[in-house]
Amino acid sequence: MGDKRKPGVKRVRLTGARFDGGRLPVDSLVELQKYQDVVRIAAVAEWRRENPDMELPSDLRNSVSLTIERIDEGSADVFLAFEQNQVYVHYQSEAQDAADAIIVAAYSGAPIPELPALSLQEDSDFREAVSQIGLTLGPSQSIEFYPDSPDANPVSITVETRKLAVDQLSRIEDFLVHTDPVPATNGLQATEESLVGRVTILDADDQKFTIVIADGSQVHGWYRQTPELLEDFREVVNSTEVGPLTRISGTLQSKGGKPFRFKEVSSIQRVQFDDTAWGARLSEFASLPPGWEDGGGEQITSIALDASQMLLRAVDHAQIERPGVFPTEEGGVLVEWADPARVRSVEVLPDATFELFSLLRTQSTGEHAVTKDLTVAIAFVEAEKA
Repeated sequence: MGDKRKPGVKRVRLTGARFDGGRLPVDSLVELQKYQDVVRIAAVAEWRRENPDMELPSDLRNSVSLTIERIDEGSADVFLAFEQNQVYVHYQSEAQDAADAIIVAAYSGAPIPELPALSLQEDSDFREAVSQIGLTLGPSQSIEFYPDSPDANPVSITVETRKLAVDQLSRIEDFLVHTDPVPATNGLQATEESLVGRVTILDADDQKFTIVIADGSQVHGWYRQTPELLEDFREVVNSTEVGPLTRISGTLQSKGGKPFRFKEVSSIQRVQFDDTAWGARLSEFASLPPGWEDGGGEQITSIALDASQMLLRAVDHAQIERPGVFPTEEGGVLVEWADPARVRSVEVLPDATFELFSLLRTQSTGEHAVTKDLTVAIAFVEAEKA
């Protein structure tokens, strides 16, 4: 069958004489069942975190189901895949990531990640299910669990390592258990927003992507696979070094005030600026996420950036002394000249309105005007040369 594997496949390898030749004893199937239980409980947590005021769908748990895609020879090298249910594919993928993170933490001694949307009973069931993975193992046997990819370094579950993991999972202080299943402070806040960065990963099978934003953090997301969106993604996906700057707009979920993931994508747009010092500066502004100024600061709008670029082209064309160029907390751009004699500025507001201001140092009040007309703003800028 070769080594070609479908995206999203989970590798679980059982080693020891009992599993030689690819044999999988019937009582070892409980190991795979427990992993499925863990993913199902995590899917419930993911759904509740995103839908705090809605009743859990009755078919959610059973719809998150794994199937044995194949067993390779040697030891029992098992490859699991989801029985795809398009309604819940979003929660399947997120639940698997969450479940894998907790298994890795349990076997590495790291703090156990929280699933705060779980009830007290669900939290207990979840820890119990994770603890029981490896229950059927005997001496000289192991389960190699591959959390990231079939070729990544595995977590090794043995009789010895399982004892440490069970102790780690049973320490109640590692868990934030809530009687209220939806604590407001830890929930996801969803708003219609944009992020600018570089798309580095595209998984067309699972309709997932990853964008790396200005601070180097990764934001994952899902999209509904339409021919237009898929083609737009394929045109921009590349490395962080050479990929084009891209603005992704849609339903963005934030956690703790920081971008967490895109629940849905409405548009994808390349962000292109002139190959000048101004272009590089505006690219930096475009990459600023919401809250860039000590938790405050709106995203710089596309139309404000476009208007600023046209204004700065006029600056270069007229060979005017270079101004200072700054982002504003309101989501606009400030272009400013300041010297000992006077201050002169154009503030491009988020809606691309231009606020023109001039003040001589000898004056107590300056001249102020507002215009939507780019030519008026350019004339104001060109007067700087006079």
